Amino acid sequence: MSHHSSSSPAITGNLSNSIPVGAGPRGIAINDDGSRVFVCNYISGNVSVIDTLNKKVIRTIAVERYPQSIALGHRGKRAYVTNYGSSSVSVIDTKTYKVGHVGVGKHPWAIVVSRDGKHVYVTVRQDKEWLAIIDTRTYAVSRVRGLPSPSISVDISPDNSRLYVSSTNPPDGPYQDALTVISSKTFEVLNIIRTATYPSAVSVSPDGRKVYIVGLDAQKLTVLDTRSSITRHFDFVNCEGKIVFGEKNAYAVDQTGKEVVEVDTDTYEIVRRTPIPDACGPYDMVLDQHNRAYISDYQSDEVHIVDLA
Repeated sequence: MSHHSSSSPAITGNLSNSIPVGAGPRGIAINDDGSRVFVCNYISGNVSVIDTLNKKVIRTIAVERYPQSIALGHRGKRAYVTNYGSSSVSVIDTKTYKVGHVGVGKHPWAIVVSRDGKHVYVTVRQDKEWLAIIDTRTYAVSRVRGLPSPSISVDISPDNSRLYVSSTNPPDGPYQDALTVISSKTFEVLNIIRTATYPSAVSVSPDGRKVYIVGLDAQKLTVLDTRSSITRHFDFVNCEGKIVFGEKNAYAVDQTGKEVVEVDTDTYEIVRRTPIPDACGPYDMVLDQHNRAYISDYQSDEVHIVDLA
């Protein structure tokens, strides 16, 4: 169902700081204490490391072609970067900044690290094997068949038991937009759930009870109740990046409005819109423990900082 709010969300003014990074920043990650932000520069083929206290890039790390997404593991000691143009994942030691590369299959896009750090899951598009798994102890790679169509985004439940993979448009097949739920141990498909058009990002809530799926083309938000498997659909914004969670509510980037939208996690209404000053093409965001948002801007080659407290 579509949901329409009966009242307009609050619009708050804000001061933003912008940090120049590499060319075409997209995926972004933040470490646990909020001291470092890592951003993938898709065009320049590197990762910028930002010291959040000084608001400066302290390191630029060369990876491979078209780095798209990034995830941190091992309590922030490792960064894993998907290289869309090189069929690889770069593994970065975040202390020494040494880099290694692991071949995973064609067009790796999204990435998530298991909560115990033992496995990394990557969406790929190779020979109907839509998900690659890296063993972080040996760096051996396996791939999973059986998903309904080419995968886009992936996230994992807090207990490591379930993977949630969004997908769309299989080659030479009917158009299909779906969320596939699979066991992370057996890789058995447990459920296939239809979503809105082009489910670009999947985010599991911190308690594991809800899964948020952003439908980019439809401008819809699908929310899955993981206990009942009931889905609800809500009108949303033009968003390609993931939903991120604060202490109370959830947040996302409205790429058209150049705003951060705050979503009430009880009603799923947009309750606040915060402009991103000087934004040109805001793409994805992370949030620190003080409710400061760090937003990658693909067109201005910057990361914007917006205080959402």
